[in-house]
Amino acid sequence: MGERGSGVLHLPIPRPFPCDTGDTMDSHPWYTYLLRCSDGSLYTGVTTDLERRVREHNRGRASRYTAGRRPVWLVGAWKFPDRASAQRAEARLRRLPRLEKERMAITGTPFDGAPFCGPLPPRFCPRCGAPLEVTFRPGADRPLQVCSACGRTHYRNAKPCVGVLAMRDGRLLLVRRAIDPFRGYWDIPGGFLEEGEHPEQGALREVKEETGLEVHLTDLLGFYLDRYVYQGEQGITLNIYFLGEVIGGEERPADDAAALGWFPPDRLPRRLAFDHARKVLEDWRRRIVGGSI
Repeated sequence: MGERGSGVLHLPIPRPFPCDTGDTMDSHPWYTYLLRCSDGSLYTGVTTDLERRVREHNRGRASRYTAGRRPVWLVGAWKFPDRASAQRAEARLRRLPRLEKERMAITGTPFDGAPFCGPLPPRFCPRCGAPLEVTFRPGADRPLQVCSACGRTHYRNAKPCVGVLAMRDGRLLLVRRAIDPFRGYWDIPGGFLEEGEHPEQGALREVKEETGLEVHLTDLLGFYLDRYVYQGEQGITLNIYFLGEVIGGEERPADDAAALGWFPPDRLPRRLAFDHARKVLEDWRRRIVGGSI
């Protein structure tokens, strides 16, 4: 069930979750989960598979409420032994004030006797290493993390990324990922910006590093939010995508790419890395030929 709120986005860790331990006594667990929608509202539900359910929400197949508020991100989850207990907890969670839900998610608080299984926020100050505390500021719609020693506020800002939808002879260039997350899935050439790097220069560099090819950027496609996990830490990414055409270079997979592929607009792969990639390709194909994937 949805709840209106701010338009600011926070993102989740897709996997692993803290209590996905593989214990035999938890062979069929159920989860009560908490999502943040693109308009900042909160949504609660139950599932047996957190990652699958988040993907269903982001494809518009799980709820009428979230279908019109995509993308959505997991901010909290609690593990229960059966469906009935998960549904009872969902009903109680739904009735809690918004700030209490936010507090439980940012602190990883157990709920209704169940352990927290959602994305774990940072616990220690990156400046001095002291524990982070949760505080509420007047007028804010969610809590903040502040260092208990130096007083520094820990802001959870998005990391800028770039990518290029590069074409040659009417086909789109994609790379098969060689690393986690999404090892073996098809992805759009791109990556994180370096410090002080302009997005256009970063896009050209990433394509060259991953494919060996040189591209000419022809237009800006758009901006997309998504989640990213590295060594168990969650992150928010702001993804900037350009349109481009291949103008030179020697084709070879390298860096994070295991293989390269060229795809016509009507035969794009289904196994795509990252939740936002499908939306990017839909927008690209609509721009190029019209239609959706």
